[in-house]
Amino acid sequence: MSSTKIFSKNLESLSKFNFAIYPYINELDFDNIKDIYEEKTKNNLTTISFKRNEKKYLLHSKYDPIQEAERLVKNVDFERDSLIVVFGIGLGYHLSEIKKRISEDTRVFIIEHNIDVLKYALKNVDFSEIFNTPQFFLIFGNEDVMKQQILTQVRANFYNMSLNTQYMLLPNYHIYGKANVMAMKQIAERLSNNITMFGNSIQDMFNGFAHNYLNIDAIMKSNCLDEIKDKYKNKPAIIVASGPSLQKNIQYLKDAEGNALIIACDASLNACKLHGIKPDAIASIERDEPTYELYYKDQEIDKDIVLLGPGLLWPKILEEYNGKTIIMSKMHDGVENWWHSHFENIRYTNQGHSCATVAFAVAKEAGCNPIILIGQDLAYTNGKKHSDITHNVEYEGENDDREAEDGNEVYLEDYEGNLLRSHWAYQIFKTWYEYQIIYYPNIEVIDATEGGAYIKGSKVMTLKEAVNKYCNEPIGEKMVEHLKNVTVSQKDKMIKYNEIIKDTHSEIKKLKDIKEMANKHYDILKKIDKEYNFDNCSDDQLEKIILKMQPGDKIIQKILHSEDSIKTFYLQIITQTIIFVKQIGNLITIENVKRNYELQLNLMYIIAESTEYIIDEYKKLLDFINSKHDQLKEEMYED
Repeated sequence: MSSTKIFSKNLESLSKFNFAIYPYINELDFDNIKDIYEEKTKNNLTTISFKRNEKKYLLHSKYDPIQEAERLVKNVDFERDSLIVVFGIGLGYHLSEIKKRISEDTRVFIIEHNIDVLKYALKNVDFSEIFNTPQFFLIFGNEDVMKQQILTQVRANFYNMSLNTQYMLLPNYHIYGKANVMAMKQIAERLSNNITMFGNSIQDMFNGFAHNYLNIDAIMKSNCLDEIKDKYKNKPAIIVASGPSLQKNIQYLKDAEGNALIIACDASLNACKLHGIKPDAIASIERDEPTYELYYKDQEIDKDIVLLGPGLLWPKILEEYNGKTIIMSKMHDGVENWWHSHFENIRYTNQGHSCATVAFAVAKEAGCNPIILIGQDLAYTNGKKHSDITHNVEYEGENDDREAEDGNEVYLEDYEGNLLRSHWAYQIFKTWYEYQIIYYPNIEVIDATEGGAYIKGSKVMTLKEAVNKYCNEPIGEKMVEHLKNVTVSQKDKMIKYNEIIKDTHSEIKKLKDIKEMANKHYDILKKIDKEYNFDNCSDDQLEKIILKMQPGDKIIQKILHSEDSIKTFYLQIITQTIIFVKQIGNLITIENVKRNYELQLNLMYIIAESTEYIIDEYKKLLDFINSKHDQLKEEMYED
């Protein structure tokens, strides 16, 4: 087959499941391949080498590349569903051996640092059988390009192999040691963050769920994020966080007023007031009462300042806020998406996990560039949690780093490479920023905090330098001036209440079906324990047990693959169970089947029991909306 046909077949197969890397593939010049050498051995075999740092390295064995590939895969455990990271695409011999042996649910990442090797391989080796399946994913290029690809290629549903990650290295790819470690760290971090996205405790989800429906009237009258979309295209934004370093440079913020979109975190608003600065907006994210008590209760907040945040804020914050609001959905699926899908003015955006990341997300949507961060220490600079000008001792206690005790402590590098004491939550915020920088390379992120942890990819400057360089001309109208005046009629409210009441009844019906399925399968599992003695099971009996357990897998998959919002409540426990099941492996042994059985039994019990609590939460929603409906009906009748 000609190289042209091989190349065409490879591109076609890559387009099926590796479509995320297509933009990067298209940027490569496949007619320009350097430092790849084809040479004949004494046995008249062709060997392929690549050059790095003036030294040649073979891509495969000069004697028997197939035997070499068989030897390479010997150390891989194929008895478990795994995430296999392979360093080097080579000529595909090792990939073919992996393909013969892996389970259906195993995924393979092929990391290629050498672009010339990649171009040569795709032009001369038929990989179509490899890439025609959803099991093999290609990642290539320099560090920045790989980080971007890992973000898209390492998908959320790969979390279940997080404890089953294996590595394979082509013999000469040890020369890419540092780059290999970088790729491994990025993949591990991506998996970890995907698991984190499944949420906190079920009680935490219930709290957020309740706050969303308690805020229904505020949500209906909220402005839409689309109203400020690109309204500040290529204008600077300054995000004012409340880290310890804020007092170093906040005095220079006044010089940027009117020349930058200024968004303060709610904890930083009083610091802005002290320096005579009126921000365009304040960002909030916390759902607890102390946030209300600290930053909103009895506070005189100018009506021209727009409040930004998710719909699950503490209800009194939105109830009492006098200015305009932009409420956004934190999730693009699950129960929050179901709730916000009832409101045309509410749009999802990736807000991260802090007030400052909410502010950053809005600045990005508004088209701001650059985005300048101040007070974003993400560490306990000088042993302090907050800036002294934002910290409230009466409510928050001493301004120190004691929160980092009891296993919460991590250490992060500053921009000079020194280690700073920090908290795992700050590390999550830092990673979120770094992902945004990777995702949106055209947005310049300036870290003008002048202290704290280094956000990789950001440009470090003083605030004075940043203001002088970027904030020297008016940006135009204030944010509030871009937002329309929203009025919600009684008729509009009644229509919305009726719609939500109907949909809530439908959700409760789905929950009851799940509970019934889980209870039935739980009873089947309990009978297995009575019918079989696990310690003395024959192979035939083990297979019968597995067959009886299979309906449980179908229940789990039905929940996970459902478009229904209610799956959110089950994700955490199902995620943890699947991770442990994958770790057990696919080999049918007494120990493996017994452990799998115990995990499934526990999961069915938790699903059945927790569903009753979930139904109760939906009933509370129903009671609340019914009361709003009846009250409104009475008011309309009186009118």
